[in-house]
Amino acid sequence: MCFLLRYSLFVLLLHAASAGFAQRVEINADPAIEQLMRTWTAQNRSNPRIEGWRVQIASSTDRQRIESTRTQFLALYPGVPADWAHERPYYKLRVGAFRTRQEAMAFLMQIRHSYPDAYPTRDPNIHPRDFIR
Repeated sequence: MCFLLRYSLFVLLLHAASAGFAQRVEINADPAIEQLMRTWTAQNRSNPRIEGWRVQIASSTDRQRIESTRTQFLALYPGVPADWAHERPYYKLRVGAFRTRQEAMAFLMQIRHSYPDAYPTRDPNIHPRDFIR
């Protein structure tokens, strides 16, 4: 019991002593750096993009075929974002928005019966609102 009392007293004194040594720190940043940070923040708020994963369900040189496939997909999965990208000479239809490859693979297993050639693909340009919860 005596040890516990001494230990408690020691901790109390140590805490009281450390409170007396508190100092105030002031940071004076270069105005050019502050302006750079404001610009960077504004750009990222206006156009936030996150790297993630999508599932590519179709690829074709025929844009109308991709649009038709997109319409069919949205009828089957109305809550899942679907958009195509043009990478010459192909139009690629990619669906969903996932943070990890595992999430994309889980979704792929759900749609595999409708889209047997689908596969997960990285996308460095996903808007946060597109991510499926």
